[in-house]
Parts: sequence; structure tokens; C-alpha cells
Amino acid sequence: MLRGPRLNYVFRLCLDLALLAATFWGAEQWLLTSSAQLDVSVCSWMIALSGLIWYLCARAFHFYTSITLFTYSQELTIFIRLLLTHLLVQVFLLVLILDDFTIYRGLILLYNALLLVLIPLHKYLYRVIAAYVRNQYKYVRKILVVGSSDLSPTLYRSGILINNLRYQLVGFVGEPPANGLASNYLGTVQQMQDILLAHEIDEVFLALPSHQTEEINVVIDCCEQAQVQVNVINDFNRLGSGALKLTSYAGLPVVGLRYFPLDDTENRIFKRGFDIIFSLGVLLFVLSWLAPLLALLIKLSSRGPVFFRQDRWGINNKKIICYKFRTMVHNGQQGEEPFRQAARQDDRVTPLGRLLRKTSLDELPQFFNVLRGDMSVVGPRPHPIPLSLESKDVVQHYMMRHLVKPGITGWAQVNGSRGEIQSPLQMSRRVAFDLWYIENWSFWLDCQIIFQTIVNLIKGDERAY
Repeated sequence: MLRGPRLNYVFRLCLDLALLAATFWGAEQWLLTSSAQLDVSVCSWMIALSGLIWYLCARAFHFYTSITLFTYSQELTIFIRLLLTHLLVQVFLLVLILDDFTIYRGLILLYNALLLVLIPLHKYLYRVIAAYVRNQYKYVRKILVVGSSDLSPTLYRSGILINNLRYQLVGFVGEPPANGLASNYLGTVQQMQDILLAHEIDEVFLALPSHQTEEINVVIDCCEQAQVQVNVINDFNRLGSGALKLTSYAGLPVVGLRYFPLDDTENRIFKRGFDIIFSLGVLLFVLSWLAPLLALLIKLSSRGPVFFRQDRWGINNKKIICYKFRTMVHNGQQGEEPFRQAARQDDRVTPLGRLLRKTSLDELPQFFNVLRGDMSVVGPRPHPIPLSLESKDVVQHYMMRHLVKPGITGWAQVNGSRGEIQSPLQMSRRVAFDLWYIENWSFWLDCQIIFQTIVNLIKGDERAY
């Protein structure tokens, strides 16, 4: 009997196969009204062939992995790769099998073009319905972390607390926080039994150092008595959360604790090429007509320059000039005034500027920064220099975010870590996302972040102000 993840896998696969069949039939009926050359019997086995190819490619790309492990943008990224592979394999086989493939060429192109639209729409609706059902039945895993409240940024960095995983952090157990500010600190290991009784806990993540044998045994004993699942995280990657790289020096194996994909020259060249092509596309098809219109509106709505320029840190702490459309009254942006972050309901923001900020249109001039080589399309957002100076000695690993070029959008932003920074903990969370991106960069991750940025722009972001 199918249960749990396996049932979910089969159900989602069957839904997609049904959608594929319906889409193919619809494309076939559309073309039959204008062309009598299509053989209906051939089209029937082509539907079955398409379903088989889709299934095999989906397994290869792990497309039906639980949706709680992927964001919508991640799912779209995998879908694009899957659809392209599905199309190529389908065309290759049909060219070999059919005597005259040109008769069915239009059908195949229309079919896959419809899938490009319908599958993402179907996946989004499925997520909305699944989220509603999950919320109705309160299907959220409540977790307790035994370690230190200082682990919070690393938890976000690991992805455990991203909403898509449906984990809710109840609190931390361990030594009291040094600054005494952790609102989710619940008590010491010796109070573990009482904490489990007082809170509804589904899983415990044990992140104590291996030498604390007595405390580890206490936690495991308490969890076994309370019938709570325990997950052991060995020292919580204290030596570095990135991928390890094995090299050899003078015949001796040496393990590097941190390896960044963008350290490779080929990856940097590939990323730079994508930045140039994407930025040129935005400049030609968007900014070529939108920039003059926005410039005129900015001039008409308030006095001051069209563009706002600000010094920020780029790669390796090199100072760059970051360009944006001006969104504040000119007097509020004079260089001699003390630095002040933009806040919600900021009185310096003009009415037009509020709209530009809400839609992130004020960031469009930064594509010129990308073409100059100062920035990338995707990367850690560049902070104003005063904010960087304030954070570098307070937030651990802060300066490591400058190992790559800053970006117009980034992994932190699409995961909700944007807007005004009100505490070191908020900055630590943002830095954790940035470091995860640096350690796990790939071309498809960049595509995913771009997709998610577009989705967030359409949905609206309450932290965009």
C-alpha cells in the first residue's frame, strides 16, 4: 500500500501525465482543424511515448522530490531542464521512427510550448492547494535545537528553517546566550525533560560537541522517554559548512575546509558571460524605453537628479559606485548627512519613489554596474559602507560575503531577508544566506534566484519599502 512520500510522488506524477495527455490532445485537435495530414493513430502512440519520456527524464532530474524540499523557483528551474530534455529526446526518437517527421513538427512544437505555460501554472496551483490542506491539518514539524542560540544563523544557512521545509523552530536548549537577547532560549540541558513536557516537539536536533558525552546522553534519554525523534548533527559543521575539497601537496592529502565554486576560473568566466548577455537583454528590451519614462516622472515629481549614487563595497572590499533611480527627496541624500537606513514609512521617500521601491524598479540602473564588471546579476546585495563598517566586527563571517561580486538580487533577498537591518541577529541571518549561496553557487541556482525574484515582484514583498 502506498503511503506518505511515495503516495505523494505517484499522485503528482499521475496528475502531470494526465495534463500532458490533455495538452497533447488539445494541440492535436487545434491542428486538425487546419491540417488533414495528421494521422490520429500515430498521434495516439505519440502521447504514450511522450509520457514515457517525461517519466524517465523526471526521474533523472528528481522532479518529483517532495515539494516541501524545493521552493517554487527551484521546481521551475528543474522543470525548464526537464522540458528541454523531453523535447530533444522526443524529436530525436520521432525523427528515427516516423517516415516524415515534418508533418508532426508543428504539433510537437505547439505541444511543448503549451507545456511551458501550463505546467508552471499547474505546479503553482498545486502548491497553493497543498499549503491550504497542510495548514488545515497543522502539518508542520516543530523542532528543538540542543546546542547554542548562536546557531540560529547557521540553521538558516543550512536551509532547515526555510519555510518550504515546513519546520518551525520552537527554541534552543543549552548554555545561556552570552548577550542574553535570545528570545527563543528555553533552558539548559538539565531542564530537558521539563522542556519536552511543556512544549509540543516533533524532532530534536542535537548539535552538542562530541566531547560533551554526559549532556548528549541526557538529551537522548529524555527524548526516548518522550518518544521524540533525535537527529544528531556532528559539531554542526564547526570546521566549515561548505563543501570540502581534497587536494594533494607533495604527495600528502590535504583537505580544504572551504571550497567556493567561483574560485574556479571557468565558473567565473561562465558567470560573467551570463551577466553580460542577461544585462544586455534587460537594457535593450526594458531599459531602452522604461528608463526615459522613469527619468521624466522622477524629474516631474520632485527636484533633484534622476540617479542616486552611493559608495559601496564590491568584491574583495573594493569600493564601487552603485547606481539607482532616486527615490528620496534630494535633501535627504546629501553625502554630508549621517548614514540612515531606509525604514518603513520613511518620510524621505517620495510617492513615486515608494512605487519604485515596492516594485524594485529603482534597482534597474545597476545593470550598468553589471556591464562595467562592478556587480553581478545574482550575488550578495552590496550594503552601504557605513553599514558594512558597523557589521564587520559584530557579525561573524561578514567579510566573507565580499569574496564574490555583489548582485542586483540574491539568495538572501528571495528568502525574505531584505529591507532595514534592526539587529545583529537579522544581519547574521542575511550573511548566513549569502555564504550559503557562495558555497553552493551554480548556474541553475542563479536561474532559480532570478525566477524567484520575478515571482516575488508579481506577488509583492512586504519588506520592499
